[in-house]
Amino acid sequence: MQEQAAKAVPEITKKDLRAVTLRWLFFNTSAWNWERMQHIAFAWSLLPVLKKLYPGREELGAALKRHMVFFNTEMTIGSPIIGAIAAIERQKAAGEEIADETINAIKSGLMGPFAAIGDSLWASAVNAILLSFAMSMALQGNILGPVIYAIAWIALTWYMMSTGINLGYRLGVNVLDSEFLTPQTIERVTRSLNILGLVVVGALSATFVSLSTPIQWTLQQKATTLQSILDGMMPKFLPLLWVGLVWYLHQFRNWSIMKLLSFTIVVGLVGSLLRIF
Repeated sequence: MQEQAAKAVPEITKKDLRAVTLRWLFFNTSAWNWERMQHIAFAWSLLPVLKKLYPGREELGAALKRHMVFFNTEMTIGSPIIGAIAAIERQKAAGEEIADETINAIKSGLMGPFAAIGDSLWASAVNAILLSFAMSMALQGNILGPVIYAIAWIALTWYMMSTGINLGYRLGVNVLDSEFLTPQTIERVTRSLNILGLVVVGALSATFVSLSTPIQWTLQQKATTLQSILDGMMPKFLPLLWVGLVWYLHQFRNWSIMKLLSFTIVVGLVGSLLRIF
């Protein structure tokens, strides 16, 4: 990046970054499409900063067009990217010679690592933990379960996005030099978070999936139940099998959620009528 004659550009305030955060919180997947995914949401979220940096119509149009390229990352953990790009845009507006390709290369270089961490941590582990509390309350007939989940999810997401965008703005292009984003660190963190996510999902399955069989038979004047045998092998064996089947159908057979729900209802009804479950 070569410097040109410095221009006087307005400071990006915390109020500006809050406006960016608010837009990203509610519109991070707006106008999502298979060709460029989050490009419109990214540009729309960055617009309060771009308007301040580029008051001219042509300059603003060029800045928006610059971000009409492919972009896709996890929305919460990936929020520092927006802050970093806001800082780089301010450098460009101040007169530094920064090519459009350089800005988009920085975005491309950051979105993958942040997505890997975010998908494992936020979308899997944190969401599953919050849902476990909400589901426990809902199963007890407490209407506050889903309400508390919604409030907690939005509050945590807002906090993480706000912190991430402000951190990204402070670091600017130096976010690329973070030791946390090295391939080795990302691999270790992602693997650890995947294990945590699997543990959480396993605990949820054992807690909330209720499946047992009443099948029994008499041998030498002693009644034996199939369920007791399965429990002796491994407690919650049938719920594990069912969760495994649902995962297989969704992952490898591309069954939709609605199809899986319908399948579960049909199997439950038929199994109940035949006294299998």
